[in-house]
Amino acid sequence: MIGITGVTGHIGNLVAQHLTSQDFPLRLLARSPQWVAHFPKATVMQASYENTPATVQALTGVETLFMVSAKEHPQRLQQHFAMIDAAKQAGVKHIVYLSFYHAALDATFTLARDYKRTEDYIIAHGFDYTFVRDNFYGEFFVDLATQYHEFRAPAGNGKIAPIFQADVAAVVAKILTNVSAYRNQIVNLTGSKEYTLADMSNIFTNYLNTTVPYIDETVAEAYQSRQAWPAEQWEYDSWVSTYTSIANGENAGISPDVQRILGRPAMTIEAYLQQR
Repeated sequence: MIGITGVTGHIGNLVAQHLTSQDFPLRLLARSPQWVAHFPKATVMQASYENTPATVQALTGVETLFMVSAKEHPQRLQQHFAMIDAAKQAGVKHIVYLSFYHAALDATFTLARDYKRTEDYIIAHGFDYTFVRDNFYGEFFVDLATQYHEFRAPAGNGKIAPIFQADVAAVVAKILTNVSAYRNQIVNLTGSKEYTLADMSNIFTNYLNTTVPYIDETVAEAYQSRQAWPAEQWEYDSWVSTYTSIANGENAGISPDVQRILGRPAMTIEAYLQQR
């Protein structure tokens, strides 16, 4: 039995679509089951990122768990630990965890540190594991360009190879259908092409037929500009470090793993825009 969290979100839903089309029995776990789409051969159970009897019951009988990270929150790491503890009590054997590219305790991107701590907790508790580390999503940059018509960030000339969610879901589904082949492995997911934000500025200027400038902010300017959105300090830190991590080269590089697993290259920004 395969368990899937995050099924009311985009990645979890897409993974469930892939697997149900291949006739795999699924256990779909959701805080609000009423919002889960119907899938044949899938059982929906209420579960949250807590170590409660309800969560343990929902996980009982699941051999492989696809664990999407919880919503960004000050207690997200503790929520991850609680879910992992519940999975251990329920007898889950293998966790496929949706982590982050360059997850490290000293990562510039503040949230990437919690991804690494979650990975370490999974290993420490004796699970077989597959860590799917995806780069920033391509959809994020598409939304910035189409909604705000600019890239304003302290990213310098750093490069990034963004990955699109459809490719992430396809890879995860492939792993879940043959999980033993990916036992205790790290899978890095990037797009098949690197870009600076200046490159993206040119692409979206042409696509939208209007100027989409790249304003290379200082870190101080980035914090100041984001004060337009009321938030807590940890959120401002994560927003700004999204871009300083790019400037530091931590999101650069093209992984061969999408090609290796799917037998095709990952989608580029240009290809994504052509199909919109």
